[in-house]
Amino acid sequence: MQPPDHQEFDHVQAHLYPARQMITFLLLLSVGSLAVSGTGCSSSEQTEYRQFSDKIDQSGQETVAASDAADSKSPAAQQNQQSATQPETRADATPEPAPAKQQTTTADNSPAKAEPTPTANQPAKQIRVEELALVARKPDPSQRALTEQEQKELAASEPREVKILVKDRSFRKVAPENVLLINYDDIDLLKVMNMEPVTPQAPELMPEWLKDLDGQRIRIRGFMYPPFQQTGNEFFQLARDNQICCFGKNPKIYDLFPVVMRDGVTTDYILNRPFDVVGVFHIKAETVDGELQRIYLIDDAIVIDK
Repeated sequence: MQPPDHQEFDHVQAHLYPARQMITFLLLLSVGSLAVSGTGCSSSEQTEYRQFSDKIDQSGQETVAASDAADSKSPAAQQNQQSATQPETRADATPEPAPAKQQTTTADNSPAKAEPTPTANQPAKQIRVEELALVARKPDPSQRALTEQEQKELAASEPREVKILVKDRSFRKVAPENVLLINYDDIDLLKVMNMEPVTPQAPELMPEWLKDLDGQRIRIRGFMYPPFQQTGNEFFQLARDNQICCFGKNPKIYDLFPVVMRDGVTTDYILNRPFDVVGVFHIKAETVDGELQRIYLIDDAIVIDK
């Protein structure tokens, strides 16, 4: 038997092993791709690529955040966000504290006046209490100027040096019963002897002409301080003016004193008009627990209302 020649052998091998050429082609292709990849992308280029990619991602995130912020500023988005985040209310749920107010801007884009915010050392509750205390605090009288009337009252309340201002005084006699006619200025101890306040020693310091009135029958005009009943009054208080009678003025001890009617004689209440009283005038200091209560008194009196 004759051996096959070389061509026939190659033909048989090609027929038996058809993938050898394909494998060779793939090997050549792999070697070429490795060369290309080795020359086309270095390690430094990969680092630059990653940095560029990070920048793109960061800029994309900033863009998304800006768009979200713009959407949140719109009234519709805020309303939707509030409705979406508002928790479901229940009967036993406690109310949440109101959020702090955001800073607003005016029409000219200038920031509006911001409300004071509590600091770490000054909580919000303390600020509120201080504001209420400031609003509710009463003015201090010592920090304001006194009126003319208050200055007079303050000066009158300070003890004065007692000295005789009216050294002599005479009185004329009038009807009925030939009595001495006097008025409230004649028995005003501030005008007569500069005494304020009046002390229990006043009768001893009076001028002689005033002391001589003690026990004398006099006639004096004044107003009736409201008594306890309208008719049948056996005694009442005689006041210097109707402000003492009707408007609650604080009278001096010599501006208001008792009048005791004559035995068997009474008087009705005389409302808000002056009248005369005739009776025996007495000067006597009466004290209760060391405080002077009365210095003048008229008894055996009658009322002349004409």
